Amino acid sequence: MARPVRIEYPGAVYHVMNRGNARQAIFRKKEHYELFLKCLAEVIHLWNVRIHAFSLMPNHYHLLLETPLGNLSRVMRHLNHVYTQRFNRLVTRDGHLFRGRYKSILVEEDAYLVELLRYIHLNPVKANLVEQPEKHMWTSHRSYLTGSGADIVTTSRLLSFFGKRKNQARKKLHAFVLAGVPDELEKRLSSRRWPSVLSSDNFKDWVEWNFVKDLEDKEVQYVSESIKPVTESNLRKALCHILECSWEELRSPQNRQGQQRRAQALALYRYYLKYGYKKLSKTFGVTPSRISKIMQQAPLATSELCEKMDILLAR
Repeated sequence: MARPVRIEYPGAVYHVMNRGNARQAIFRKKEHYELFLKCLAEVIHLWNVRIHAFSLMPNHYHLLLETPLGNLSRVMRHLNHVYTQRFNRLVTRDGHLFRGRYKSILVEEDAYLVELLRYIHLNPVKANLVEQPEKHMWTSHRSYLTGSGADIVTTSRLLSFFGKRKNQARKKLHAFVLAGVPDELEKRLSSRRWPSVLSSDNFKDWVEWNFVKDLEDKEVQYVSESIKPVTESNLRKALCHILECSWEELRSPQNRQGQQRRAQALALYRYYLKYGYKKLSKTFGVTPSRISKIMQQAPLATSELCEKMDILLAR
């Protein structure tokens, strides 16, 4: 079966879901949920994304997002990569966190947005984590009811479906969510293979005419998203940019500040490229014994520095 194509255009709205590799937990404690929301806030700022709804579960997440720049693949690659890097650092692990390919459905805005919001907000109830959607801390349902979390969730668009007055709209939205997901939609989204487009026939025709008509396989499906590997060239450029110095200055420091930069660079080479002392010695022109002393005496790279590196390397 042909690998599906992701359809991207400015203003497109998607329901996105990703699950832990082998269904492993991607959120083990409160700190991890908070970390993911921080990554989500960064994505909003960097890539001009609008999050209309989200639900974070122990081993997967759901997002309802809008891409004014038509850049879903870029956004998701950044989000999954940066969160994986930071999660791995917190729990001292290596390797893939997610199963490698996220599911996404292109959504016709007016017809299905509120239905998907209801589905996403009821996910914790369906999983028997809580009895009421507002009891789960890690969905956007509370934001719709109280107006909190405005730095992440854009609530105005979907609230407008329920009226012009906010208080009444919030009550109506809450009642709508509690009414439950229609059986037909539940069946579609519970299947292993999601539909590629959730829409009316007219919207499907528009999508196929504009984006699929030249493909041999007319079926719109998913495409595999692989995380871009970190290369020495990319790492070197990112280091020089963040530490504000040239590569030669990193290799041959002339003062205490330069020595601190080199120590940070050594730590980051160890973390991202898994270089041993022998390879670090060749790269930085320092003996292995000297490298050992530098890394024992100097502080390792801070989490703030690593976060900056994650963002640059994910681009």
